[in-house]
Amino acid sequence: MSRAAHLEHPILRLDVVRSDGTRQSTHRVFCRLRRESVPVGVCCACAHCDAIRAEPSPAVACTVAGLDELPPDTDGMRTEVGTLLHDGATVVEESASLRDAFEALRASDQRAIAVVNEARALVGVLHEAAFVGRLGRAMPTVARAMSKPIALPETVPVRAALRVLASSHLREATVVTSKGTPLGIFRDVDGLRWIARARR
Repeated sequence: MSRAAHLEHPILRLDVVRSDGTRQSTHRVFCRLRRESVPVGVCCACAHCDAIRAEPSPAVACTVAGLDELPPDTDGMRTEVGTLLHDGATVVEESASLRDAFEALRASDQRAIAVVNEARALVGVLHEAAFVGRLGRAMPTVARAMSKPIALPETVPVRAALRVLASSHLREATVVTSKGTPLGIFRDVDGLRWIARARR
């Protein structure tokens, strides 16, 4: 009989800056048992949910039998990139003002900000350079300034995610659900640190 592993899953908060300047938040958790993210309410209703912890950062504690019996994934070929996310993301609607997008980017620790449509699916990205020389000019929405996004599915292995970043000459990319909804930001340094820890 396998013993139960006690796991902590970070609660990933998605803040959406809307076209009227307000923010709307949703919360998801990457479930290692289901191998995908689920709304926090679904996670808490699961029989494996043990507790919700607020400190040091919001997380759900659960007990899942058998996951601790897997051999270490020292090459990052089996571990999904969604399991490495520890923060959610701030995104903007494509109809939001460029000024609101700039303020949201400035308040975050990101080099770019994801752009979503009304269904919360990723449609573009605004890099820091997109704001240079544009903030004072008449450009009411982010739709004209955004570029094509590089998205990583939440289930892609860590090693594959690192390859995508390297081939795209990027340091970070938006991780999305199967429906294209942003979950968080995966940084190359996070993946490399994870592989280094897994090899110890």
